[in-house]
Amino acid sequence: MKKTVSSILLASALLLGAIAPVTANAATGDTPSTGTTSGTITFTKPASTTTPVDPDNPDQPGGGGDDNGGAKPGNDADLTFLYVSPTMDFGSHVADQTTASSSKTYSPTSIESSVFKEAPATPKLVTEVSDTRGTNAGWNVTVGSSDLAAGSDVIKDAHLNLGGDQATITNSANSKAAGTPANLVTGGDSATIYNAATGVGAGSTAMQLNASDIVLTNIPANVNATKAGTAYTATLNWTLNNTPAE
Repeated sequence: MKKTVSSILLASALLLGAIAPVTANAATGDTPSTGTTSGTITFTKPASTTTPVDPDNPDQPGGGGDDNGGAKPGNDADLTFLYVSPTMDFGSHVADQTTASSSKTYSPTSIESSVFKEAPATPKLVTEVSDTRGTNAGWNVTVGSSDLAAGSDVIKDAHLNLGGDQATITNSANSKAAGTPANLVTGGDSATIYNAATGVGAGSTAMQLNASDIVLTNIPANVNATKAGTAYTATLNWTLNNTPAE
């Protein structure tokens, strides 16, 4: 009798063991059905442009038509200067005969900037950049100066400060470019004056610099001069680079 009960219990245990795995397999096999949907929107890069813009409203054309000033835009370039003020005049002064002349400062009395729709009250140096690459890779603008020269007469190592940190910089998409002071030695190295970091600077960007924020100094005493006036001229060389400043 005991043997019979034991056999029944053993058989029950075996039966329960066989049923349990079947129940587990049924639970793990209950996987929900899934699916995916791919949504797509496509953008193409803007058309290239070389038409100057109004520095106060860089999403609008400038007042000078297609006049690029001192800029040399590329043909249908995706990253190009639109406009650079072509001339800047520091006025006429009597040559100083004392060593103290080197500490005198001069600011422009006039700057040619025909690109404004409404002429500003005071002279402004203007440069404009167009970025239609569609990459948001950023860029920077550098500037350097040649020696001040009047024929064979040369004024070396004059100092020209372009106060880029005082500049007004506007962009057609309201993205922010940054200005930095460009302290130049005539005949010396170039310096960055403003830049757009990665992700900034697409569209049209205009930099305006007041004449009062441009200072020429370190002019030596006893420069050669005539009664009628001897004009010393330097060339500012602007370069637009397709790599943002670090």
